[in-house]
Amino acid sequence: MNKGSFWDDTFEKALEAGQSMAKSSAKQIKQTFSPLQMIKNALGGGESNPQSPMESKMKEMQGKKEMGNTPLDFSKLQEKYQNQDKAKTDMLRQRLFQMVKGGDEKIMMEKKQKEEEEKRRIAYEEHERKRNKQDQQRMMQQSGNEPQGKERQSVLAPKKKKRAQNPSPIEIKPSTGKQ
Repeated sequence: MNKGSFWDDTFEKALEAGQSMAKSSAKQIKQTFSPLQMIKNALGGGESNPQSPMESKMKEMQGKKEMGNTPLDFSKLQEKYQNQDKAKTDMLRQRLFQMVKGGDEKIMMEKKQKEEEEKRRIAYEEHERKRNKQDQQRMMQQSGNEPQGKERQSVLAPKKKKRAQNPSPIEIKPSTGKQ
């Protein structure tokens, strides 16, 4: 036998499919719109055919579909959804807990920092007070008990010479020049 080309086989198959489709569609239309059956159904006499061939085919298809599918078990389905919801709520609860815990830790850290700053400030102020006190004591020691400034003179009193606060020692130079 000769094998035809690809295109020949394709056209033959399409032709055969078209012919069989034309025959089957003509039969289906004839069965659906049969004038004799319509008259019998209208008069109510003769054999009554409660189901048309199309309806019987539809019922067959539904039967096949029901055989292929398993019925849903709603209790198991609801249990699965509850488990998923529970997992999500647990995860959200953990996240909320972590956020609250992080917030508490942040507040505690800020409180500690404020306390440390207060301690540093108090220590600094105390140190400044001590230093000021020491400066004042040094100034008092350097100045002594003598008041500084001009002495008040009476109108009748003779002029007083100002005393030098610290008498300067006599300057002695090393021997220079002739001896």
